Formats: sequence, C-alpha cells, structure tokens
Amino acid sequence: MQTFRAYLQDAAGTITWAAWIEAAHFEDARGRADALCAAGTPTVDLWSSSERKVWPAAALEAV
Repeated sequence: MQTFRAYLQDAAGTITWAAWIEAAHFEDARGRADALCAAGTPTVDLWSSSERKVWPAAALEAV
C-alpha cells in the first residue's frame, strides 16, 4: 500500500478539501478521491509517510 494525498484548491490556492488515501496504485487512489470529493476533481499526489507526519493534520477533514 502507498499513501496518497488528495486535495482540492480554490482559485486563491486555499485547500478547501483534503484526504489521505491508502491504495496500491495511483489509479485506485484517483478513483477513491473522485468518489469522496463531490465538490470537484481533486489533485492526487503520492506522499511518503515521513512527509505525511509533517503536514499539518488540522488542515484535513475526517471523511
């Protein structure tokens, strides 16, 4: 499994929606992100566990 960060930004660059997704492949993560985010098409990035630990958890919503 790999960790992916999915997020949606507004025109000002503010992250308006985000989620961590565990998936085996990028395509699986993309499908899950699209299903979870009703507000638009989120960006999906592969993130290492060390990067995840330093990203501010307060910016994420529970899904």
